[in-house]
Amino acid sequence: MRITTLGPLAVDGKPVRGERLAAVIRELIEARGRAVPTATLTDAVWQGDPPEDAAGAVQALVSRVRRLGVPVVAVPGGYRTPADQVETDIAVARVLADRAHAALRAGDPIAARKAADEARALFPEAGAEAARLFGEVAMLRAECALAGAGSYEEEDLRSLVARTPPDEPAAALLVRVLAAQGRDAEALDLVERLRAELADRYGTDPSPVLAEAHVALLRGELTVAPSPRRMPRSAMPASWRRPGTALVGREQDVATVLAGLTEAPLVTIVATGGAGKTRLAAEVARRATGVVQVIELAGLREPAEVLPAVVAVLGGVSLDRRMLTPQQRLQAIAAELDGLLVLDNCEHLLDATATVVADLLAAAPDLAVLATSRAPLGLAGEIVHRLEMLPDPEALALLQARARAGGAMSIDEDKALRLCHRLDNLPLALELAAARLRHMPIDDVLAGLTNRFALLDDALRGLPERHASLWAMVDWSRELLAPDERELLQRLAVVPAPFTAATAAAVAGRPNVHRGLAVLVEQSLLRLEENRYRMLETVREYGEARLANRTPAMTGLVSWARATAVELTGGLVGARQLETLATGAREQENLLAALRWAVTTGDEPAAVDVAAPLFYLFMIRGLHLEVTEWAGPMLHVDDIPARRRSTLHTDPRINADRLVWVCMLIVVNAGITGPLRLSVLALRVLRAVLAERGAEVSPRNTQLSRLLPVLMDLQSDRARAEADALVMDEDPFVRGFGMFARAAISELTDGTTMAFDAEQAYACFEAAGDHWGMGMTAQAVGNSLAARADGTAVDWLTRSVHNMELIGAAQDARSMQVLLDIQLALTGDAEAEGRLRATVEAEPGQEWDHAQAYLGLANLAWQRQDWDEMLACAARIALAAQDLTDPQPQQRVLFRISAAILYLAVAADHPVPRADLTAATLLARAREDSGTAIDLPMVGAWAIGGALLAHHRGEDVAARELWALGIRTGGSLTTMFTPAEFARMAAPLANEDHRLTSVSAATARIRELMTHIL
Repeated sequence: MRITTLGPLAVDGKPVRGERLAAVIRELIEARGRAVPTATLTDAVWQGDPPEDAAGAVQALVSRVRRLGVPVVAVPGGYRTPADQVETDIAVARVLADRAHAALRAGDPIAARKAADEARALFPEAGAEAARLFGEVAMLRAECALAGAGSYEEEDLRSLVARTPPDEPAAALLVRVLAAQGRDAEALDLVERLRAELADRYGTDPSPVLAEAHVALLRGELTVAPSPRRMPRSAMPASWRRPGTALVGREQDVATVLAGLTEAPLVTIVATGGAGKTRLAAEVARRATGVVQVIELAGLREPAEVLPAVVAVLGGVSLDRRMLTPQQRLQAIAAELDGLLVLDNCEHLLDATATVVADLLAAAPDLAVLATSRAPLGLAGEIVHRLEMLPDPEALALLQARARAGGAMSIDEDKALRLCHRLDNLPLALELAAARLRHMPIDDVLAGLTNRFALLDDALRGLPERHASLWAMVDWSRELLAPDERELLQRLAVVPAPFTAATAAAVAGRPNVHRGLAVLVEQSLLRLEENRYRMLETVREYGEARLANRTPAMTGLVSWARATAVELTGGLVGARQLETLATGAREQENLLAALRWAVTTGDEPAAVDVAAPLFYLFMIRGLHLEVTEWAGPMLHVDDIPARRRSTLHTDPRINADRLVWVCMLIVVNAGITGPLRLSVLALRVLRAVLAERGAEVSPRNTQLSRLLPVLMDLQSDRARAEADALVMDEDPFVRGFGMFARAAISELTDGTTMAFDAEQAYACFEAAGDHWGMGMTAQAVGNSLAARADGTAVDWLTRSVHNMELIGAAQDARSMQVLLDIQLALTGDAEAEGRLRATVEAEPGQEWDHAQAYLGLANLAWQRQDWDEMLACAARIALAAQDLTDPQPQQRVLFRISAAILYLAVAADHPVPRADLTAATLLARAREDSGTAIDLPMVGAWAIGGALLAHHRGEDVAARELWALGIRTGGSLTTMFTPAEFARMAAPLANEDHRLTSVSAATARIRELMTHIL
């Protein structure tokens, strides 16, 4: 819809009748899409004298406006007319005037005059409406005429001069127009008349602009029209001069580019599409000193168009050089150039742009060039500034700022950061996502990223065509590639994580991909990070969408993964362990992609090979659920027909030794996470392989497989026999497991310390080169020696933390550090105590660490007799135990017993309401939680808790018996409480009766007494 406001108001050429109706339309149009309050419309229509029902009257007028076809939307408190649905003649005139200004600055007066004439045609003859814009257009036409474009027209200038007060800049321009036509006498007369009028009416002299024109006239400097080519002036697009949004997170980039421009004649900002190259260049241009000229190359399509486009901006249309070629014109103007030239979006015309820039810099020593491109220009002396993705804080700030600007509600910061990561912290993608957040909750946006192109494309209006959607952004780069490079890009999209050239070669199905990879990096479609290639998620999803057939690429990825996994499996234990684990961690996501394809397509030989190092890596880093989740489909746990068809244990293509290794890892991890069926199926496959293909299995794995029944029931006679057999093995790795198993069996069955055998196991694992075994056994030794005051526990726990950190077992290392900090804090280490307090304030999801740290703080509070903190810690330990989800109940049981003992310990010296009931409840829950899985030391700990409860109630006979039985079954609790406090608890209850009682009889009697007490 077109609304005419310059002159009589009209809608699509039809006059609007009625002053009130016209007033409403003018207010709505002048608001340019913003809401106009009802009160403002009332004032505009009735000018301070509104009717009684002003709101109703305005509503009636708005209804009439709508009947004219003008779109009006009711908003809270007022009305608005969407700016994108209405076109006004004054807005068109403004655009034409801006276009004329830009063309004139660029040295193209002909184009400027054409735009100015079109703008002038929109005004009525009088020019009364939008007087300021009218004067601007009139003066533009005169300047173009002086530059040699079009005829001299004085009427508009004379109308401006005739205003009250006179328009002196227009008068100065009119003097120049008259002088350019040889009419000096008229020009002098005009100046004298204006001088007299200003003196008589206003008591002032002419302004400097008019005085300057007068002096130039008197000197004869205005008798000949100047050349159309003027000295270069800064020429930047409107969006560069005043950006619509603030620049976020690029201050260091701005400083680096500005510094680069002082060091070299050419700086090229290189990045993938949507990273913000143009936005950064605009900020640099605004801050640069001197003349700045910008040439946007995105609209050019042919290399031959580059030189004329550059010449048009730098050299304009010179009347005395019109017969020169563009190359000659460039050489003629180059020597006069200085300041900064910005060439935006060069990637599709690299060679032609590089040639023009080289010629310019060779002939213009005072000129600096800033280019933006998805690939460098490749010129000598060029500084390439690679624009990285935004860091997390800046990406988050950009997303939140843009979302708030669009009226979005506050969004959860963790989810917002996850959204940033899913979008690679790419500014354009963040802008598009922020636009969606104006209308969608962030959970829906995150879910929609499974098809990011459908979700985010066209989310914002007004973007350049190449950025109008994520698809267009990547498509623009793809079109610059040769066919082989396009195919490589699409195949590499199946690789989910950073990769090496060897991976790329396997996926591409050809031996030499180095040149193709270099081109993709140069075009910013791949990133080179720490000698590995990485594809942005947006580019990867685009490539997958373009890839018609995934099978060849995935077949190559699986082939690479099998070879890599077999090599990794050979180094999991031994001198290369740390290097192997680091490589496995780097390649984890790519190996998982291959494993997923192998499992999905039924390629069991490949699945076994790839799983062998992955499952071990997962296990030592505490990712037990990942093992069981992948093992389920491999063993067809929920698919009986597929399980019947499976040939895992008979297929000769499957390596028997690696299959046994994988099955053992499944059994161990399933024992931790709890799916019994998975353990049973894995054991079934393992036994079948050992029975039918035992000769193909290594002695190490054959021996280790004997340990599995031990893990199932550590208290059986067979367990001790198997452990003793493993202890005699020649392989230190096998011997270490035997020693460690024997230490655990001794502690569980007869309550003896495991320190000696665990120390021997540590030495075996050290000899074998297994840092995971060293870390686990060092923890066991440290816990066993916690009661000593000689510092040995600290030494062993320090070893445990060190080894766990070496293998990247962050979760275990963190937990070992908590145990170490407890030991250090109890000796007065303030920093260790501070770390414990930081641990309990950490985010949820680390309940074991929280409970253990609270237990350490409770021991510190006990030393200080800070009863309130002891009770607070006991309550938090009980809560943390409740949140522990590990299917094995041991830790949950011990924490509940410890919390019960803390309540009773405080109650012994200080009144504690309901201490008896709270302790009894915790001990009862410990019994319920353990079921039949409770082992001997836990039985002993439970008995000690019951002894303290009985003592609190005054039942000293039962208390002393329970204490004796608890000690007999290994319940020292020295790993939970300090030796001094444990001895203090033991003092009234200790006796030697336990030495005469068998373990089985002690256990039965404990259950009998505890049933009575609870």
